[in-house]
Amino acid sequence: MKRTMALIIAVAAAAIAYAQEGPPRAGISFTDERGTTISLPGKARRIVSLSPELTEILFAAGAGDAVVGVTTYCNYPAEATSRAKIGGFSAKTISVEAIVALKPDLVVGGLSAHGQLAPQLERAGLRFAAIPTRDFASVYASIELAGRIAGDEAKAGAIVAAMKARVAAIRSRTASIPVADRPVVFWETWDEPLMSAGPGTFTGQIIEAAGARNCFADSTADWPVISFEALLARDPDYIMAADSHGEALTPERLARRPGWNSLSAVKAGRIVFIDGDISSRGGPRFVDAIESMARALYPDALR
Repeated sequence: MKRTMALIIAVAAAAIAYAQEGPPRAGISFTDERGTTISLPGKARRIVSLSPELTEILFAAGAGDAVVGVTTYCNYPAEATSRAKIGGFSAKTISVEAIVALKPDLVVGGLSAHGQLAPQLERAGLRFAAIPTRDFASVYASIELAGRIAGDEAKAGAIVAAMKARVAAIRSRTASIPVADRPVVFWETWDEPLMSAGPGTFTGQIIEAAGARNCFADSTADWPVISFEALLARDPDYIMAADSHGEALTPERLARRPGWNSLSAVKAGRIVFIDGDISSRGGPRFVDAIESMARALYPDALR
């Protein structure tokens, strides 16, 4: 009788737990950018994101409800702004204490920007995953991963497919233009020191996908520091940058840069700014940046 009653109680407890928490979660494992294996008991239910692009990726992949903490720079989608703030983007501005207080089962960030926080987070008993967003391929893969570990796999897969289709459509509009006839674009990442974007970055890939030639496509660095002499020798047709960098490229500021008035792009006034939130983030909206750049380069073909 006692054994029967114990069994009834156990079954009842399991039924209550099922009603409250849903079915048991199946374990999930994946390898992050460090090569570290991250194991979860099931889909992550409480996530802290340390970068705007990863916040966008999580929401796009159907994992927005699981996001409990974000940075002060995470402004898209609108729902992200209502989440608890854990600091700014750089590691030195992020509060590990604020993250711990949110009791996340997963913290996601970039390797170069946030990898140094991993030991602190792990000592606090938290899981940290470095999620790559370096180029198109890694952004696609990270969206699909977010769907698998925290969101909706079908939704994530559909978003990736739609992004790839949009990129292909843009490429098709400029496919007939010989490479030699395509405009040369200098992307100014920073001005002091002067920096551009290499071909392996998503910014470099945006330039190429938009139907242009990257002024520093031969660079082996992701974000090469360059000399004005090297830029002058290549004399780009366009100078482009994120709109957040716009103050550095005003006519007044350019006039104070020795020799810059001799550049073809400056003389022709071909200086174009792209929304920094879409051009500087390796997230789902990088396709919008390609379309914006392509329209600037080929206004008649891409109306």
